[in-house]
Amino acid sequence: MKGTEDTRQIERYIAPDIHKEYVLAGGQNAKQEWVMPPRRISMAKFREWASANLQEGDAVVIETTTNVWDIYDSVAPLVTRTVVAHAGAVRQIAEARVKTDKEDVKRLIRLLIADIVPEVWVPPVEVRELRGLISYRNRLVKTSTMIRNRLQSLLHRHNILLPKGKLAGCSLVAGTADEWVGEDADPAGTGAAGGD
Repeated sequence: MKGTEDTRQIERYIAPDIHKEYVLAGGQNAKQEWVMPPRRISMAKFREWASANLQEGDAVVIETTTNVWDIYDSVAPLVTRTVVAHAGAVRQIAEARVKTDKEDVKRLIRLLIADIVPEVWVPPVEVRELRGLISYRNRLVKTSTMIRNRLQSLLHRHNILLPKGKLAGCSLVAGTADEWVGEDADPAGTGAAGGD
């Protein structure tokens, strides 16, 4: 195997197929005989199931998905080897005509037994947390820009002109509308949009 683990220690090869609300997990031995028939486990009960059913001597392969790291963190301390497979590369290696959850589990197990799983690097928890923070910040910046653009569109639609740079540096939560619209926003020069 690619890892430092001794392959003689591996007794079962297990593949959890992760979905939004459940995990379909199954396991085979080195002869590709089912030792753990595929079973659907709800996400809420997965940690409990993993603690009761996974053990030293198991090798687990998990395909990358949105919540792969939660599953990885639950499984890795319980088993001898945990591999995170690159989903796109797995599809290229073992494209199946029949696409069912059970076949996905079987396909992942075969790749793990043959030791040809296209692995991804498993970042440490600290790196994953920093990535999560950066991703969250990027979403906040994107949302803020979207709101600012909508506000500018609304002001434009109603012929309200702002002095250059006023919208970018203002706090829309604090203050009154007159404070951030200002006297310069009166397009007709009537004094109606001003603060007085």
